[in-house]
Amino acid sequence: MKLFWSALITAALFVDCLAFNLKPHTNYQQLNDVDSQAAQQVAIEFTRDFVRTADLAPLIKTHFAPDFIQRYTKGKLGDANSPHEYFVPGLEYNSRLLSEASPEDWLRFYTAANNFIFFGTMSGLKNYREGADINATDLYPAAVINLLNTNATLSNMIVRKGRSKPVDSVAAMQKATATLEQALSLMRQQSKGQTPFKINEQELIKTIQEDEAFRPTVQTAGDKFFGLPPGTQVVFIATPILFQLMLVKDNNSWKILWAEPYTGG
Repeated sequence: MKLFWSALITAALFVDCLAFNLKPHTNYQQLNDVDSQAAQQVAIEFTRDFVRTADLAPLIKTHFAPDFIQRYTKGKLGDANSPHEYFVPGLEYNSRLLSEASPEDWLRFYTAANNFIFFGTMSGLKNYREGADINATDLYPAAVINLLNTNATLSNMIVRKGRSKPVDSVAAMQKATATLEQALSLMRQQSKGQTPFKINEQELIKTIQEDEAFRPTVQTAGDKFFGLPPGTQVVFIATPILFQLMLVKDNNSWKILWAEPYTGG
């Protein structure tokens, strides 16, 4: 499993960007055994289902808090201190869009961007050979690389070429989303409907339950964090596919408040 984890990190770090830290700025607390096991189960199901489908959309319906996008924009709007905000590796947006874009636009943008990152990470792992350099074409087909290079806001998502151009309008967000969706369609056509990577589910369960890297932690939400009431418990847990999950309780079960590519830090 060590090689598996190292390979994933290598593939993810090829997409050159520091992960944005969405954590509440409060002290860590202990999570009781029942909630810890429940959080690990969410991580197991998220990982299994994402690898099976290579599509975040059905996971959003089953595993996410129903208002997670609205909570994200509300929380970020109240906490925005920069004209440009990180979204996923190589992609930023103007903070005006937190109020100008609709929840539907944000949901499509979030789904397409994270599907794209996930597909590249899994393809990089599938094509990984120990000691070999990872090339852009190990993550994405040449046609996809060329397609993203036609959009200035997306051209840094595969290989960094300089300073990123943030998505700065609703129209630009919709265009970027459509381009990412087109890229995903090309990748799915090339893979003939097969997911880019397969996992051993029993090994997955064992790893998340036993490896310290996947031990959940809990913090208390402060003011303006994702629009949550101050004092709400927020659980953080990493997954073996380099997505970090933030969980909150919804009707006595843990739901995903946010999932983002995790590239360290």
